[in-house]
Amino acid sequence: MKIVFVVNNKNNRLVKVLPGLEQYCHQTSLGSVEFLSTKRKKHAIELARKATENGCDYLIAVGGDGTLHEIINGMMHSNIPASKYPIIGLLPHGSANDFARTAGVTNSIEILFELIQTKTTQKIDLGKIILHQTRETRYFINIAGVGLGPEVALNMERSSSILGQGFNYFRHIIKGFLSYVKKEVSCTSSTWHWKGKLLQMAVANGRYFGDAICIAPDAKFNDGQFRVAIFGNLSIWDYLKNLGNLKKGVKINHPEVSYHDAKKVLLESNESCGIEADGEYVGLIPATIGILPRAISFLLPPTS
Repeated sequence: MKIVFVVNNKNNRLVKVLPGLEQYCHQTSLGSVEFLSTKRKKHAIELARKATENGCDYLIAVGGDGTLHEIINGMMHSNIPASKYPIIGLLPHGSANDFARTAGVTNSIEILFELIQTKTTQKIDLGKIILHQTRETRYFINIAGVGLGPEVALNMERSSSILGQGFNYFRHIIKGFLSYVKKEVSCTSSTWHWKGKLLQMAVANGRYFGDAICIAPDAKFNDGQFRVAIFGNLSIWDYLKNLGNLKKGVKINHPEVSYHDAKKVLLESNESCGIEADGEYVGLIPATIGILPRAISFLLPPTS
């Protein structure tokens, strides 16, 4: 058995996490264990692709949603058949950990190794984004967003905050509301169509995004379809009034808010409109987003 940990070394996380991981690996004697540390943004994509092509049984992200997003893309862009993909796992040590919140994954090393020892996995869906202008393909495990979300993601990439990632995200949301000009966006599936001024759209495989905002309370990782939440021409006051309900997972009853199911959506706009995936800025629409049912095996307890 070969286990590869890809550790996001932001904020010197390696020093904080690695000693406990190494000690537990030595105690359990599960086989070959390798620790890879990121040195720059998107480095985990490269590390995961090489680890997949070199052969491993388990590929574990140690970090947050962004780290998991990168190792998923590294594996999916590798030159091996899907039948040879490693099992993916997560030890959540990120800022938001929204995927872990939906999946019920904790940062317990003991629980992670128990899942490995008992080979406890689930097949879960992935999202696939094709950007029409560049023909680039990106995969996501949690949520893809259009509208305000990509603006926030792009601004956060360019900034830092000593007050913590959660406060930084909220600050950029408010800043985005005050400066963001809503774009006219069209979203088309096989059974419905929406067009209008857009504040935020979430094409959701998971339930949470934006640091514990439950944008898609009905979303499931393994049912073969997205939940699409559309927040149209909302004001900042409408958003703030409903923020408490969003945190609780209560659907918003508002004429500019709608919820839909879809297996594939086409996103279009005549304006420059960004798209993000798992909190990472991807590029500009037009784009097609499709579901890949049961695409990967993930270390998860049966009740997740």
